[in-house]
Parts: sequence; structure tokens; C-alpha cells
Amino acid sequence: MAFTGMEKGRMGRTKKIKYRGTNPNLIDGSAYTLTQYAAIAGVGYRCFQTRASGKQVITDKELQPHNKHKIPKRWRNTTNFEVSNLDTLAEEISQEWLGRKL
Repeated sequence: MAFTGMEKGRMGRTKKIKYRGTNPNLIDGSAYTLTQYAAIAGVGYRCFQTRASGKQVITDKELQPHNKHKIPKRWRNTTNFEVSNLDTLAEEISQEWLGRKL
């Protein structure tokens, strides 16, 4: 990966954080930008910004990818069409009429 320092239209001095670890894509002791770390970790810029907040040194722990299997089902974006959000019979009848074409 080639980084030019002009990512996301930013100009001026970019904050770089030192890396300590054994990742094959990074050099131990070198400093990288959050955009570069996010690309290596496979997460978004804002996600990695949250991971790195308040850190002086980035380690392999911060570069681990998302653990999707650990995300609770109630937080996932899958829709369960079996469950209705309508509480009463009146709401169900109202929704039937509101869902029809005019």
C-alpha cells in the first residue's frame, strides 16, 4: 500500500502514532497515520480512531479485526419479519389501511 499523506483531502500536519508489534505489514518502531492503521486492520477510519483514542503507542491488540461472531444478535442488522412492532389490534388495522396505495 502506498500512502501519500493527502488522504481524505486533509492538508497540513497529520498525527502519526508509533507502532510496537509483530504485524508483517508494519515496521516495529515506525509511526503511521490512523488512516494507514485502519487500512491494515480492515476497519473504518472512525472505528480505528475510537480504538486509538488516548494511546501513545499502537500494538497488535488494536489491529485485530472485528469479531463478528461475538456481536450479540440484538445488535445485528438482521430483520426478523416474524415479530411485529404493532401492539394492539387497532394498530394492525390502521397499518393495513395506511399501507395501501392511494
